[in-house]
Amino acid sequence: MNAEPDAAGLSPSRGWLLGLFALALALRGGSAWFASTGSPFWSQVNVDDRAYHEWALRIAGGQWSDGEVFFLSPLYPYALGALYRLFGASMGLAVVLQCILSAATIPMLAALGGRLFGSRAGLLTGLLGAFYGPLIFFSECLLSETLHLFLVCAGLLQLQRAASEGRLASAFGAGGLLGLAAVARAYFLASGVLLGLWLWWMVRQQPGRRVLPMGFALGLLLALAPSALHNRWAGGDVVLVNSSGGINFFLGNHAGANGRIHPPPGVSVEGLLTPEKMRETFALKAQAETGQAMGAAGLSSHYYSEARAWMLRHPGDWLSLLGLKLRQVVEAFEYPGDRNAYQAQRWSPILRWTPVGWTLVLALAVGACFMPTVRQRGVGLVHVINGIGLVVLLAFLVTDRFRLVLIPGCLLLAGIGADGLMRARGESPRLGAMGRLLVLATVSLSLSIGAGRPKESYMSHFNLALKYDLRGDLVQSETCLRESLLMRPGFMRGHLKLAEVLQGLGRKSEAQAEVQIARRLAREQGIRLGPEGGRGSQAGNAEGRRGSLKR
Repeated sequence: MNAEPDAAGLSPSRGWLLGLFALALALRGGSAWFASTGSPFWSQVNVDDRAYHEWALRIAGGQWSDGEVFFLSPLYPYALGALYRLFGASMGLAVVLQCILSAATIPMLAALGGRLFGSRAGLLTGLLGAFYGPLIFFSECLLSETLHLFLVCAGLLQLQRAASEGRLASAFGAGGLLGLAAVARAYFLASGVLLGLWLWWMVRQQPGRRVLPMGFALGLLLALAPSALHNRWAGGDVVLVNSSGGINFFLGNHAGANGRIHPPPGVSVEGLLTPEKMRETFALKAQAETGQAMGAAGLSSHYYSEARAWMLRHPGDWLSLLGLKLRQVVEAFEYPGDRNAYQAQRWSPILRWTPVGWTLVLALAVGACFMPTVRQRGVGLVHVINGIGLVVLLAFLVTDRFRLVLIPGCLLLAGIGADGLMRARGESPRLGAMGRLLVLATVSLSLSIGAGRPKESYMSHFNLALKYDLRGDLVQSETCLRESLLMRPGFMRGHLKLAEVLQGLGRKSEAQAEVQIARRLAREQGIRLGPEGGRGSQAGNAEGRRGSLKR
């Protein structure tokens, strides 16, 4: 097999692409196997993945609509529901298919990198993507990221073909694929429109190709039509994909925002625990503020307005928040959402030892920006992709799931960065030295910003304790609960759950002591508990029972 390192505009050979697919599939399948044999999360779902799973079960049972405007992006649960309908509610099968989708994304990225920057750069892009830890981790989770990134990369490859070859079918396919990517993750909706404008800009002076943007727009609209029509039918509102955008924007931009999911003033942590609870909490908050109930579109618009008003009233605080988010974008640390990749490293040596993380990808991508080949060809599309991703992160939240929006573009730049540094050693030693210095400086900056940050939180230990409890491993559950309480003294739910676990272990006096601590904390926090300390233990048990599913 010949990677043809100097062939600009050519993908790596078919053999190389198949090899990349096989490598990526082996890494993802191996990590999933380790998780299936050791992780207590393997037979459970948590927050967003539980919402997707329960939604998919309703779809599989014949309830194709809940009769409401979509709050979450609908494509993934409908795809999952179709799978459940055909083969039963097996999470194991869903993970296998996601591993295949994630592995198939890698040769598509490599092919796109080759068409833009040469086949060796494309091959290096594929190798970096195959080993990239977060891509491996999210292929094991019942979340929309794997499907979304597959559609994004497939759409970008078709978009580049349309621009370079003038094929109307490619333009239509690109619009359809990128539209579906927006139905999988609604934040990508504006991205699809901007990429269509990029296509128009590229062909505007080519009379024979001016029809391409129209083909792209048609594909985009057809992909968006089912969700838009459903929302119009269900709520009478014009909502193209889902209605949670305004709430997420407000969560990322308010007086107490920190770049991650953090409750705004007047909202408790419990109000953010599930998508359903979040929708209810913010609907009640808006009604209390305005004196009127709101539909889905009105609720989203209200919180967009609230966030913009805060920005205008406190421009200094908003700029400080942007600086904090930018720092979080750069740093090596992967801020966990409701699933913790660092926790998953306990059971997967592949995740623990993979050589490619955000720091390496970012450093090579930054170094690539100073390579002459990048300035000469192909970089416009990549900069559009990365610019869109950065705006999304700064506008919303910086967690491990959200940072994946930068991965396609940054992997493409990282491939050309690695290729450029290899070339520069022989062609331009000074450029090579400067590039290596820049890469090392970026690595140092990224690592130093997140140095010493704890990789697990009190909630990640608490969630792990719940899963061990469901497995019947009360000793491990107690250990995790005590770790959670060490990190968050005064965590009432933790004390209640610990009391329940200690009761199960036969240590009744210790259990009673934990109940008394929880009662004292409840009084201090103005929370009313039942006669048996019920709120926390009931919540914990219900959380676990609802989370179980067939593997």
